[in-house]
Amino acid sequence: MMLQVIYRIVLSYVVLLLIFVGSLYVVNNIPTEMVRKNLEGSVAVIKHEGMYPSRGISWRKIVLDNFTDAIMLNVAYSVDSNDPLRSSIRTIQHDGDEKAEDQALNLEKIGQKSGVHETVYERYWHGYLIFLRPLLTIGSYAHVRVVWSIALYILAGLVFVEMRKRVGIRAAFAFLIGLIAVDFFWIGESLQLSNVFMTGMIGSYILLKNQHWSFSSTLIFFFIMGGVTSYIDFLSAPLVGLSLLLFIAVERIRGKLVQKVALLAFFWMVGYSSLWASKWFLAEFTYVRGAITSGYTKVEDRMMSPVDAEFSRVVAVKRNFLQFRGYDKRNKFALLYLGIGYSIFMLRYLTFRSARFERVIIFLGLGFLPYAWYFFAAEHSYIHVLFTYRNQLMTVISFFLLSCEFVHWEKLRKDCRIVARKT
Repeated sequence: MMLQVIYRIVLSYVVLLLIFVGSLYVVNNIPTEMVRKNLEGSVAVIKHEGMYPSRGISWRKIVLDNFTDAIMLNVAYSVDSNDPLRSSIRTIQHDGDEKAEDQALNLEKIGQKSGVHETVYERYWHGYLIFLRPLLTIGSYAHVRVVWSIALYILAGLVFVEMRKRVGIRAAFAFLIGLIAVDFFWIGESLQLSNVFMTGMIGSYILLKNQHWSFSSTLIFFFIMGGVTSYIDFLSAPLVGLSLLLFIAVERIRGKLVQKVALLAFFWMVGYSSLWASKWFLAEFTYVRGAITSGYTKVEDRMMSPVDAEFSRVVAVKRNFLQFRGYDKRNKFALLYLGIGYSIFMLRYLTFRSARFERVIIFLGLGFLPYAWYFFAAEHSYIHVLFTYRNQLMTVISFFLLSCEFVHWEKLRKDCRIVARKT
């Protein structure tokens, strides 16, 4: 059994590696001029909005990451279609000779073909290019955002419907509450923020549609989805994709729940880390000497390097929690009233008889996992709090499903019937 799983893991790894390189090679064959024809429109949007524009309702605005989106556009426009393999592995971008951090200026200079020099961004796969480059041949950044938003809404709708059908209304409702809590409905305007939701929901939909899979097949799927996440994502909020998959799996697993959930999470992490590290090795032995050392050093920095005088691991955790809670007074009051209302609900229908011990342990563990992530990846979580806080999707879903374990559902249904008769 275990030997068969290992064999399938190795096979999946090789296939994924070939797909990753092959798909980048294919899209990097698109002639550069076909992609750059919409460069001017993309530059105009970035320059007009700035690096960190806000979206959303007045008391719960989110910050978009146009800075990273501009880098993604830079990579897409910088591909040398005459040498697509080198572009796929080396990952070229262009920085200005002056004011190199001005990403809008860098994009503008790419179009002018002057005042920029080639640099490398080999640490990531940049798998988003398989969608972004073809889309940029038919529209600018503004048009890509529209497509991204529509795709996200459709995926969210599909996953919600399938969750309701396959694993029940509680899980589907937890999914919806989680999306609201992490400000999902505005992130389609940011490519960087939305990629992990895209992959996570595609993986969730596939898992929901394949109820017949054995546990060993599910392990392989988690490995694959971990690898796909490392391919597409910029380390923005990787626990988002893992959380959606795990909560579907929890509803299906029968027996040894804690051990099996831990195994699924482990296989996902192995896929994520091994496929990500493979990019460093490919770069090291082809086009970028020192890629392994550079990648390892950067990961080490993201975990331990102090950013400023206020930095600490505890502060990194606190910043993410506060970002998740929100700073506006109206937001705080809304959460307070919601918390009071839910507390009253739980006091009315609280019972300990229906709670299943293994599920309680699982939801408690998963609920606190994002804070362990923030603690260990402290530097990254501290400086990138504007998007890392969304890892707490796992916390919201966990604690909602945990509370459901202690609800007297028959008493609730009885009260609902009484209210229905009176109305």
